[in-house]
Amino acid sequence: MVRAPRFLAVLALFAVGCGENKRDVFLKGLEIEGAAERGPCRLHYQSSTQPAALSGDTVQECLELTEQALREYDKAASLGLKDPEFVSVHDRAKERKARLEAMLKTVRMMERGQTPGQ
Repeated sequence: MVRAPRFLAVLALFAVGCGENKRDVFLKGLEIEGAAERGPCRLHYQSSTQPAALSGDTVQECLELTEQALREYDKAASLGLKDPEFVSVHDRAKERKARLEAMLKTVRMMERGQTPGQ
């Protein structure tokens, strides 16, 4: 019968479409990271505007979004994504998380009127 193979092909396409694709998970992480860089992680400024104020809350929000993106990257890695671009982005996000954690600690100490090393 011609209908059985066609039905199985449609069923297979449906099953593949329902699962999470490692590239889609990676792209979701990139979207989260992009939103963070346009929002709370945006510490750069143009010469025509005032510099962004740095607060513990802003750094905390940036860290949370970075952790969200990192969870998506970890998921993509567990699904088998290994291409060089992904590995580079994943490693960069891990490094950013570590820097943000240290920055948050320092900024919170400054907000409390302490100096690092006290």
